[in-house]
Amino acid sequence: SFIKAKSNVAPEDIHALVELGFGIFHASQNKFVVQIKWGGLLIRLFKKHVERLSLDVQWRPLYETLIQTHFKRNMGPEGWKVRQQHFETITGLVRASRTFFPEGAAAEIWLEFRPLLENPWHNSAFEGVGFVRLFLPANPRNQDHFTTDWIAQCLHIWDSVTNCNFWDIQWAAIIARCIKNSRSIEWEKFLPLLFTRYLNMFEVPISSGNGSYPFPVEVPRNTRFLFSSKTRSPSKAIAKSVVYLLKPKSLALEQFEKLINFLEQFYHPSNGGRWTYSLERFLRYLVFYFERRLQHEQFDTMDEKNEQFCLGKEERAVFIKVVLKLLDRGQYSKDDSLAETVSIATSILSYVEPSLVLPFVATNFQLALETTTATHQLKNAVTSVAFSGRALLLSSLCSTQSGDSSMIDTLYDLIVTSLSNALLGMDANDPPKTVATMQLIGSIFSNLATVGVSDDVPAFLQTSSLSDWLDEFFCRLFSVLQNLESSSAIAEGYQTSIMPGTFLVEDSPHYFCMLEIALGKLSKTLFNQSLKKIAKFVNANILPGATSEVGLLCCACVHSYPEEASVYLVKPILMTIMSSFEGTPTTGYVGREVPNNMSTKVRSKPVNICCLSSYIHYTPAALYAHAGYTFSCSRNSIGLLSEGFGYIHQLCGSCLSEL
Repeated sequence: SFIKAKSNVAPEDIHALVELGFGIFHASQNKFVVQIKWGGLLIRLFKKHVERLSLDVQWRPLYETLIQTHFKRNMGPEGWKVRQQHFETITGLVRASRTFFPEGAAAEIWLEFRPLLENPWHNSAFEGVGFVRLFLPANPRNQDHFTTDWIAQCLHIWDSVTNCNFWDIQWAAIIARCIKNSRSIEWEKFLPLLFTRYLNMFEVPISSGNGSYPFPVEVPRNTRFLFSSKTRSPSKAIAKSVVYLLKPKSLALEQFEKLINFLEQFYHPSNGGRWTYSLERFLRYLVFYFERRLQHEQFDTMDEKNEQFCLGKEERAVFIKVVLKLLDRGQYSKDDSLAETVSIATSILSYVEPSLVLPFVATNFQLALETTTATHQLKNAVTSVAFSGRALLLSSLCSTQSGDSSMIDTLYDLIVTSLSNALLGMDANDPPKTVATMQLIGSIFSNLATVGVSDDVPAFLQTSSLSDWLDEFFCRLFSVLQNLESSSAIAEGYQTSIMPGTFLVEDSPHYFCMLEIALGKLSKTLFNQSLKKIAKFVNANILPGATSEVGLLCCACVHSYPEEASVYLVKPILMTIMSSFEGTPTTGYVGREVPNNMSTKVRSKPVNICCLSSYIHYTPAALYAHAGYTFSCSRNSIGLLSEGFGYIHQLCGSCLSEL
């Protein structure tokens, strides 16, 4: 209840529970299950109530538990899975508790582990730096420990071991933590050394080299396991350091631009390799920490001392211009993760500086439309527009209020062009482009009010324009559904009516979400126009390869306007189901070949039953409006379990749940 409570819980009650939890945790030595449960509970409490708690957590009992359990050869009866879960719990508890380490804890921890770092070529040095990274707090109580001389000492120790990825990751994380929390340190003198280190850690190739360390230093397997990083590269720590080094009139922006100018070429689609993962992580965390820092500076209360470190409009613009170089190179990457990260980064940055990012999106989308040799670029360009849909409409509204006509025209042109030209990407033979198109349509419509109600709106949202666009959209959609084939081989005879879903429903949720959003945003006039076309298509076509897709199309109609769907869609479906039962045996039918004169009726049942059950679920009144037909369909369906038990179970369940 303390974790799931929606209301505010008294801090003294949380404090008492935390004290109790730590008491049980420390009293349960060698009882892994108890420590796992209470350790996990404390972690969740700290994550939710960290800002409301004021307590002291001693670091040494946690350290002694960790040493006794995982750094001594006293293997107990527990299996390795339990021990691994225990290790993850106790290390997670240490990370969550660092905020509450008392004053002087940082100095004690440094004195405890500093002797292990004396000989950098001994295995104890790797354990020492792992413990420093795990335990060293950078909370406000321990800021006196972090001085310029101490940072210089750490950088000297870091530089004592070269060509060791483990060593670099640990020290990069320690320095990043200090950069974020220690504003009193003058970092300018360390910038050249830090950025040189960061560039070297990416291990990108130079000339004919492969970029990896020629003679890497090996770390003991046990140490590498116990102090493993969730990321396989130091990208997260580097991005965190870069973002929090930025401040007004700082040389960090200049150093950052130099770093990006060198790494930019390795984001190009033709220059990928094993380094692509670390570069993708770097871009993702770069934008993530930039967004987090801006949120912190905007909503948190700051004193005059800290306000001088806040980023102004000029610093934000310079940062985004530099990052746009990476987005421009990586947008059409062959690596799906990098391409997706570019779209996410574009979306986030478009809220910060829309005047810089949205023209970039528009330009790239136009270039992707015009290209004839690299048609795969359109998919990535459409995805970027989809991720930036809300920012596009929000910026167009703000530009209208401010009277910026040039920006309004640019944004409206991008919306119109993307909606009209994206329909060309709906192709049953090109699943990625089709899914991206549906994602774009869902993104645009989800940020609109009900359309088609008034003509006092931009031209592309007026009833006449939307009417023409809807006609073209449904023509494209029906063509895709007619050409769909299930992912498995189509069987002959009776089983052709029970086909699994295609890429529209199996690979992503965008198909149904797009239909539900788009139809739900239409006025009744436009919806009725669309519903008539859908009803005509559903009643005139039997598509064994797209049973689920057609069923979801009908579900979206029912969910949007149940009454209208009852007239044009559901009642004809009921009549079709009833007619299909005429002359159909109800028992002894499993495994037999379907007669030719009955195959059409049999194939149409699953999709029709699916639509009917969904209609009852969304509109219980249908059970009474068409009670006779509905229960007759349910009764006759029970004998045809081999024809798709799931659909029949759904229909019967919908009927019974509404009684």
